[in-house]
Amino acid sequence: MSFSTDAKSEIMRRPPENMACVRAELAAAFLLAGSISFKGAGRYLLSVSSENAAVARYCFTQVKKLARVTPEIQTVRSNQLGDHVRYRLALSEDDSLALLDALGLLDSASFLGIRREPPEGMLDREDCRLAWARGAFLATGWVNSPDKAYHLEFAMPDEGHAQALAHLLTGMGYHCGLTGRKSQSVAYVKDAEGVSRLLASLGAFGAYLAVENARILKQMRGSVNRQTNCDDSNTDKTVRAAEKQLADIEYLRLHGGLDGLPRPLREIAEARLNNPDANLTELGQLLDPPIGKSGVNNRLRRLSALAEEKREK
Repeated sequence: MSFSTDAKSEIMRRPPENMACVRAELAAAFLLAGSISFKGAGRYLLSVSSENAAVARYCFTQVKKLARVTPEIQTVRSNQLGDHVRYRLALSEDDSLALLDALGLLDSASFLGIRREPPEGMLDREDCRLAWARGAFLATGWVNSPDKAYHLEFAMPDEGHAQALAHLLTGMGYHCGLTGRKSQSVAYVKDAEGVSRLLASLGAFGAYLAVENARILKQMRGSVNRQTNCDDSNTDKTVRAAEKQLADIEYLRLHGGLDGLPRPLREIAEARLNNPDANLTELGQLLDPPIGKSGVNNRLRRLSALAEEKREK
């Protein structure tokens, strides 16, 4: 599988639990990669397609969760691109109407009664804005393998949606550019830090760490003063531990925030988020007052335990 496919698979392994976020994620997928056929007053046929079968299955599950309807997954082949295959999620008229209503896209004041942008209030919350970006990436996104270049993009159906997404990402602290490509408008992030942070925010922590590792390796190759030899087993262990810590801290941030944590836990959580590559000793030296390696490890374990308690609930 490609790096981009792996990143999407990671994201889909952590679906949003809040129904408002499920709604935002699905609304992005259907507005940006879907098709709405007008069949008459109050009658529509809704579908969404993807080259990724896993994305189609994921949307199928989320649609059932949100609107309690059962779409049909269809395989569409095209000989124009060498027996190219796409997977389409198609809904009946009744199910289309139910899903459009659940997504908040029905609007009698809009053209043909359908909104073409997120309904009012959908993106007011930070977690819902992030869910919208997740849905946009699953439906229209692509990320380059970091050993070649740093580039993450969203291929939008029109300039308006590309500008809206770029504005949303800019508001989240990313440097987002716009360009045109054939019949598409593309919003993109191409700085290494932005690509890695966005992957982590979307839930692709393995891809995030792969980008960070690539950055470190490139820096090491460019400097004769950097250490070039490392123990692979220790590196793998550190990467796995850091990935678990980042996932737990991100989960706590999105489910209650970090402000309510005791100060020692909040400080170590912020230190880990801001310094994903630091070892335990280095993290301890960043605190005021500094603490030792065992103290850092103890606080990180307490954060993981809190995250597991929230997941169980």
